[in-house]
Amino acid sequence: MDNSSYLATLVTVPTIALVTVGSFSTPGEASEAVDVTCVQQASVPTVVATFSNQKHSQVTPILSFLPQYFSADDGFRHCQKTAQALQVFYAQNRMNYLASDTIDEKPVVCAVERRGLNCNSYGSEILFSLAKPVSPTELLYSMLDRNFKGSQPPSSRTVSRIYTDLRPSWWPLPF
Repeated sequence: MDNSSYLATLVTVPTIALVTVGSFSTPGEASEAVDVTCVQQASVPTVVATFSNQKHSQVTPILSFLPQYFSADDGFRHCQKTAQALQVFYAQNRMNYLASDTIDEKPVVCAVERRGLNCNSYGSEILFSLAKPVSPTELLYSMLDRNFKGSQPPSSRTVSRIYTDLRPSWWPLPF
């Protein structure tokens, strides 16, 4: 193998790996990609996703780490950690929902593979918890962007756990 072929191989393999990170497709659809980051929106750390296909791209917030629940430092730290975890979940097409729960008397938000799982089940991963005693259902609902919320806030008297689809209501993007 000459030097140019060897160099082309070294450059091509990592490039292909980078292009497929965050991509997923479903049968009959073009390749779709998701890029998840943590940004400051109006001084609030916010997990934002960019959903795109070959023709369209849409940026939407997912979760805002609100000051009534998090200090500035904790909010930013949890935002970065959550964005990194969600990036992996989208890339692997592994987790499908955000859920809320109480574990060890602390409210937690987690990612789960399917409805019906709690945050300490196999097939779930805790994204963050709070030391403050708040309703986990209200916590998650208040942090969610409108594209990920249901039309009505859940009742904490009748709903012990909510499940929020990690795909916004308008996904997939039109072709």
